[in-house]
Amino acid sequence: MNLKGETISNSGNQPKASSEELLLDKVFTFIAPDDSKRFDDLYLYESINYYVIVEIVTPHNCEINVTVIDPDSDVYQIFETEVNVSQDDQWFEIPFGTAISGNYTFIFSVISELNLNLYVKIFFDMEDKCLYDVMSPEFIANLKLYQVNKFYNNTEVEHNVMLKTDVSYKFFIERVSAIGGEQNSREVGAYYYLTDPDSVEFTIYANQTMKSVGEVLHFNFGTAVGGVYTIKIKIRCKVDVVNVAYAIAKDYSINTVKNGTEPDPEPDPEPINGTIQGYFYVPIEWTLGFIASARLVVGALIVIGSVRRKKSSVSL
Repeated sequence: MNLKGETISNSGNQPKASSEELLLDKVFTFIAPDDSKRFDDLYLYESINYYVIVEIVTPHNCEINVTVIDPDSDVYQIFETEVNVSQDDQWFEIPFGTAISGNYTFIFSVISELNLNLYVKIFFDMEDKCLYDVMSPEFIANLKLYQVNKFYNNTEVEHNVMLKTDVSYKFFIERVSAIGGEQNSREVGAYYYLTDPDSVEFTIYANQTMKSVGEVLHFNFGTAVGGVYTIKIKIRCKVDVVNVAYAIAKDYSINTVKNGTEPDPEPDPEPINGTIQGYFYVPIEWTLGFIASARLVVGALIVIGSVRRKKSSVSL
């Protein structure tokens, strides 16, 4: 097998998601020497991870190509693989994260010497959003920026984000659409710049190689001033178009931690004049007086205390 495409997995049993929704699930016959199947008007939602499974279910060698055309007529060559069937259950799962919603076209092309059957499946899960799988619930709840954009070669995007001072923010960026072809054609480089409210520019990445889908670049950035920060991202690629997801989330307040850890617990209060600071000290004489008091007075105090505690709890 000469693998030229990008896959999540390519052997073993096919994954089954309990909440997956199917767009396509069928075995198709491809006629030698060159045949293709085209599926138009498949509606895809933006910022969702979709998965394409292809599997040769007859004992034949071939070349498989998978192409996606989005609603803007941009063409994604997401898979190109020469398959030499040497074992059973040979299959490939191809990831495709979307940047926009609309009707998409999927084209499956096969080049072979003999007729063959190919199993094709396209599925998704509405809860499987691009980049969300690597972010904890705390980050997702504290997002300052989240976007999935289409990038052509040397495309640059800019965002203005309000950030607080003395806070560490977590930045994520990931390529979410697969790229077919040779390894050198799948290289994608990222340029990432931040400019703070005082016009100080910080270079984070300069032509940093973005790896395969599922491998995320991330970094922490601690702010010295609060205000509007300008985020600039530029992508370099050798393909027509690629989808990239990126996010910014609050991580922690820097001045509430020591060396990246939570502050030490407060020490126990020191005795002051025989009493513990913060606690009410009852002398022994008072205690003896309370014991000698009438039952009625004690009962009244208990009732009053209970009512006050209930009122306090309600106010919280």
